[in-house]
Amino acid sequence: MSGTADPETAGRGASKRQALRDRREQREALRWLRKPGVLVFLGALGLAAGGWGVLIHAARRLPVQEATIEGLHVRLDEARWVLDQMDHGENFQKPAAMMPDMPQLGEQRVTMYLALENRSKDLREYRGEEFFLVPEIGAEVPPFGAVIGQATLEPGQTINTAINFDLDTTRPHGRLLVEWRRAGKTAYFPVPEPAEHFHLRPRGGADLPPDARLLLPIGKARRGARLYAGVYGCGACHGDPEVPDSNNLGPHLGRIGALAGSRIEDMPAEQYIYESIVEPDSFIAPECKGGQPCSAPTAMPEYSSLVTVQDAADLLAYLLELQGS
Repeated sequence: MSGTADPETAGRGASKRQALRDRREQREALRWLRKPGVLVFLGALGLAAGGWGVLIHAARRLPVQEATIEGLHVRLDEARWVLDQMDHGENFQKPAAMMPDMPQLGEQRVTMYLALENRSKDLREYRGEEFFLVPEIGAEVPPFGAVIGQATLEPGQTINTAINFDLDTTRPHGRLLVEWRRAGKTAYFPVPEPAEHFHLRPRGGADLPPDARLLLPIGKARRGARLYAGVYGCGACHGDPEVPDSNNLGPHLGRIGALAGSRIEDMPAEQYIYESIVEPDSFIAPECKGGQPCSAPTAMPEYSSLVTVQDAADLLAYLLELQGS
């Protein structure tokens, strides 16, 4: 038998030896990576890279007060949460007839007041469906209502509009932004934190004084009239004080300033009205719509969770002036 090795077998042996040498060289080359200092450095480098990624992503979501996309300029004039939504827990569930199209129990509505301007040389169309309320946690919210706004603007034309979003505020939502999506581009507008409502905190959460006399010196009746008609929507139930029988579910208040002092023995008018605002179940008015007795519990929101001291004082000053004819 010849002592000469089979060439094919010899070739395979040489390949294996070469592969072993290559692996040893690779291990030697990478041995420095296992040193503690190198591992710490690489870990820090990875964290830094991740941090830059987060910063870049966050920078893309920085809110602005105005933005221009495709020649259509949008300026955010105000973002305001609706205060009075008849949302005050198990005490009273609002009927649709009282506050039509208002948010459901547990939801709150934010209204965005926008100023639009066509800065291009061609027609531009505004579409409310391009805007979304984007919470940090949870699903995005489309604008509210079947008609969310649409308009065609001539070059140089400006218009004002408003758009609404209803958000479930009983669940975590984190930071809120409104995202404008148009032609593959985006812009973000800031949204303040929602107003606190009854279902979010205990009754009487506001720090209001118990005695109305502490408020009288700062009450401004003219501002109170604006709060009554606009911000708190009191007319939805109580009607216009100057129009008899214009009330809905609550008592008409055209003569409340004259009547309040005789409702509770030894209680002055200002105290009766004040407590009726901040704790409406304290007193049930004797007469509501059509002369019928008012319901108990009352349908009125518990405003101590909603009004500020200034607002309560101004509303009180206004209502005290309603003496009737």
